[in-house]
Amino acid sequence: MRSLQIFKLWGIPFKVHPYWFAILFLFSWSISSQVNLASGEIFNVKEAWLIGSLTSFFLLSTIIFHEVLHTFVALNQGVKIKKITFYFLGAILQIDKDCQTALGNIRIAIVRPVLCFSTALILLFISYLFESNQQLVVNILNKVATLNFFLGILNLIPIGSLDGGSLLKSIIWYFSGSKNKGRNFLNKFTLVLSTLVFLLGIICLFSFSFYYGFLLSFLGLLSINSSKSESQFFKIENILKSSKVSDLKFKPLRKIDSNSNLVELNNVVKNKKDTQDKYLFLTNSGRWDGFIEENILKSVSIKKWDRTLVGEFKEPINKFISVRSSTQLWKAIEKLEITNEGFILVINSADIPLGIVDRNKIGYFVFAKLGLNLPPNLISKFNNKNQYPLGIELPKIIKLMKKKGDID
Repeated sequence: MRSLQIFKLWGIPFKVHPYWFAILFLFSWSISSQVNLASGEIFNVKEAWLIGSLTSFFLLSTIIFHEVLHTFVALNQGVKIKKITFYFLGAILQIDKDCQTALGNIRIAIVRPVLCFSTALILLFISYLFESNQQLVVNILNKVATLNFFLGILNLIPIGSLDGGSLLKSIIWYFSGSKNKGRNFLNKFTLVLSTLVFLLGIICLFSFSFYYGFLLSFLGLLSINSSKSESQFFKIENILKSSKVSDLKFKPLRKIDSNSNLVELNNVVKNKKDTQDKYLFLTNSGRWDGFIEENILKSVSIKKWDRTLVGEFKEPINKFISVRSSTQLWKAIEKLEITNEGFILVINSADIPLGIVDRNKIGYFVFAKLGLNLPPNLISKFNNKNQYPLGIELPKIIKLMKKKGDID
């Protein structure tokens, strides 16, 4: 469903998801029900609904206010934000560029919890100033204060993408000087904590409360899977940064002598194994002399094939997008993604062609590094398609690495 824009600030659209309003109603109903049960002798049904509705409204207003200030701090720390979408108790930021310093990330992470606690204290103080006969207002202020206090504690939990997790990661980064140490520690801590939550949920499921047990075990399981995915993502990042094109197994170049005629070229074409191959590289006296495309056969009458040489159609090799064998793997992937042919030519320091790499070669290399050996029938299936095996999105991973400042 399409999100609705509520306002625009600093060029950033602030939006709410449509189901936000449904949750607003359910939250209001939940609070009014609690008021009816706990204070039915003080407030009638209409007043209980008023408390529920105003509590929800003011809570969401404080969340929006906190996010505006959080955005202001993030922008001042170099973060580039495309849009912000509210999902009831929080917001999801679509970020084009993250903060590149540990101290900046600490400042960003601490904003929301501090604002939640500050709001709670201010509201409690205001409610204290009201007269005892203004119980309806006092009740609303106390509930909004309590919920803000709860959100502050929730945001400080050091797991995953919560502010507490970002804070823990950034503090380790600040004192160790290594961004990766912070990420690694947070991921391991999240895995341990999630496992404990899952086990606690299982115990509750069979001993105390089925509802809370199921909820805890489900949340724990989700966090465990998220932690494992993050760990796998981290491994792929390291492979892309530490590996070079020379580590890959190149696809050999199909070659033919420049003085060969089109009859000989046709025989080579008929015996090719990969249907994706359409180029042949020319040699002359043992040296590379250019390249040709197979379709030159269609441009010449069959009667003239025996007296037409392939060298007459040669193109310079430098027309291909190429990378040196010493190039980092992530840079090679970036070059690969801008080609029309779906492969890049690998050359050495003397500009001599060594072979070809495509998405298949890179994908299998990454999987092998991860310890995942694909079965031969699956490999043969992907060999006929110029795509990364199993849909692994290496270009997207590189974009995320750039956004986080891990690579330039």
